[in-house]
Amino acid sequence: MRKELLAVFSGFPDHHFSEEIVKRLREELKQRKSIVFITACPNDYAQNDDDCDGMHEMFAEQGLSFENHCVIDNRTDPSDAKKLVENADCIFLMGGGVCEQQLDLIRRKNCYEALLDSHAAIFGVSAGSMNMAINTVDFSESMEPFRGLEFTNITVSCHHDPKDTWRYEQTLRMSEDRVVYAMEDMSVFFIKEGRIETVGTIWHVENRELRTIADEDIKELEQDEFRRVFDTIPDQFDKFRPEYSEELFDFLNAVAKIGPGKRVLEIGPGTGQATEPVLRTGCEYHAIELGVHLYRKMKEKFGKLPNFNIVNDDFITHDFGDMKFDMIYSAATIQWIPEETAFTKNFELLKPGGTLAMMFTSAEYRSTNEALYDKIQGLYDRYYKPDIPYKHGAFHYTAAPEYGFTEVEKHEFKGQRVFSADEYVAFSGTHCDHIVIPEPIRTEFFEALRSAVKEAGDRIVFNDTYVLYITKKGTE
Repeated sequence: MRKELLAVFSGFPDHHFSEEIVKRLREELKQRKSIVFITACPNDYAQNDDDCDGMHEMFAEQGLSFENHCVIDNRTDPSDAKKLVENADCIFLMGGGVCEQQLDLIRRKNCYEALLDSHAAIFGVSAGSMNMAINTVDFSESMEPFRGLEFTNITVSCHHDPKDTWRYEQTLRMSEDRVVYAMEDMSVFFIKEGRIETVGTIWHVENRELRTIADEDIKELEQDEFRRVFDTIPDQFDKFRPEYSEELFDFLNAVAKIGPGKRVLEIGPGTGQATEPVLRTGCEYHAIELGVHLYRKMKEKFGKLPNFNIVNDDFITHDFGDMKFDMIYSAATIQWIPEETAFTKNFELLKPGGTLAMMFTSAEYRSTNEALYDKIQGLYDRYYKPDIPYKHGAFHYTAAPEYGFTEVEKHEFKGQRVFSADEYVAFSGTHCDHIVIPEPIRTEFFEALRSAVKEAGDRIVFNDTYVLYITKKGTE
């Protein structure tokens, strides 16, 4: 997920935006110095120039012209392409060509990292919109799935038309292995800060069954986007998310007998709040991280260590092959995975006798300053209005035996954190449900929190309880 606006378009047969689309674009495209188009036909220079001018004209006729517009294709020097992407206010992945040729162009022109770090609005149409997904299929070329740019987990089939029997059948074939959203032309997904809105006619296709997209589908997609919300703040996350006590890890490593020769998997390490105490045992450490920015942060911190291994993928769908682990652990992550999937897959991945460890931090500050607590609670009553509710508090850690594990043991360890007002606000901004509070309420809320702590002596103290659940896979 990204904090910036994403727009996944199908196509514009009349070379115009609809009124509904224009309304949203006018709300979002306040800065319009530069729009950069990235072609899916790297060698078709004349067509690329015509398409670039034509698509910019679609914006201009609605009063949304950009001071500069250009196209990146095989003519573009890699250093120039990178700068164009870095300085763009809007980046538009074009269609009309082959998906994988566009992905190859992006990488050859040094644009991939710049795209990941861009603060521009990023749009895609046709092949470009298909490339915005984590996994996609370009059925005009092959039915083999491939990795896209990983901006969203929405796999689309564009230009859907029930009268186009070949395209219709190809979409049904795609749906045998994944949920596909078949988009008719003039339709779009708008994605921002975890919220998803649609315009036009879009179909939900799964197991060869097609129906109109429903509110429940949107909510499910939003929850999936919500899983990626931490990836928008990797540096802030790294600095302010709580770490876990040495006592907890001394206990866990001893119980699970972790050390050289043992293979360990951490699910969703973030930026490594619970990584180092396991890594330094000398075990063969593996991690799987959903967020690409968090993954890059982990590589930056630990990548030079010989026993460190990490993949950027979704635990739910990742194929671990024949790998089995002596311990799998999660620090405030497993609750994002559906309970049945979490326990069933972890059971399969563990060696006989292997350990599953699940931990999280429970923090309280009422006992350290009740007056400050009451004031902050009043601010929550007034301002706490996240666009997307956090629905992952119902994960049952003690349900592991229902899936073949031994009885679950619960252990608690104590700690304390002291924040200044600025540090407290920065820490609050790492909570998933705080990140998606809409503006301007979010800024007003955080300023009110800052003032409350400032007035309380610029100090707020959290008494932490590190909760650890341990269970094992039997030896038989």
